[in-house]
Amino acid sequence: MSKLKSIQEQIQVSIEKGINTVEEQHKTLASKSFEYVEKVEKEAKTSVQSLKEMHNEAIANMYEYARTLNKKLGGFASEVVGKIDGEIEGAVEKAEEVVAETKEALADKPAAKKAPAKKAAAKEEATA
Repeated sequence: MSKLKSIQEQIQVSIEKGINTVEEQHKTLASKSFEYVEKVEKEAKTSVQSLKEMHNEAIANMYEYARTLNKKLGGFASEVVGKIDGEIEGAVEKAEEVVAETKEALADKPAAKKAPAKKAAAKEEATA
């Protein structure tokens, strides 16, 4: 698995955990609110229980939508990562081919002759 794919999956899992945590906190806070409302239910025109059920259904729908969106975004990110990985792998293979060809070309080329040393050249000039 590529590093980009792994990062993309980690991000998606982190978002999923975040959604779950926020949902649980939301439910906990709402529960406290409903506890207080239940105390004054006698004065309320609408049953607190039905209000609570509507609220919980709305919460479930909202967070399910967030999860669905996260999955869709994860799929999109996966496609992008797959394309990038494919391009990178192609570029790496091409670079490896060029390196191999260059090594072969250098191995086939005869070694260059060394230029005469400066002392030997100076000696020749002095004797001439």
